[in-house]
Amino acid sequence: MLTKLKIFMVVAGGIVSLVTAYSAGYYQAKETEELKNARSQIATLQSVVQEFKAKQKSDAIALAQLRIDESARRTELDRMRNQLSAIERRAKNDADRERNRCLRLAIEGKELLEEASRAIKFCAENHK
Repeated sequence: MLTKLKIFMVVAGGIVSLVTAYSAGYYQAKETEELKNARSQIATLQSVVQEFKAKQKSDAIALAQLRIDESARRTELDRMRNQLSAIERRAKNDADRERNRCLRLAIEGKELLEEASRAIKFCAENHK
């Protein structure tokens, strides 16, 4: 009777060991698959981050160029305003003043057109 109990214990221990080993292997395989999926997702996210960094750098360069262009336009418009002020001071009659008013309106129109062009150009280059 004692030997049957020992045999039963050994068989039961073997079954428990087998079930434990199987479940450990199953969970390890599951964790390995999850790890593979996580690594794949990390690689995808890293490539997306790199794309966004490149886009951000491109946007920064475009914005810097836009600021340089805007500064040059402002300088040009200031020069035109100063010339207009000098011409107005020298104006002798109403016809001259009227011509100067037209020139001033032309400058303002050019300023508005430049601002709109810059905005359209920036949007076209950076929001495709």
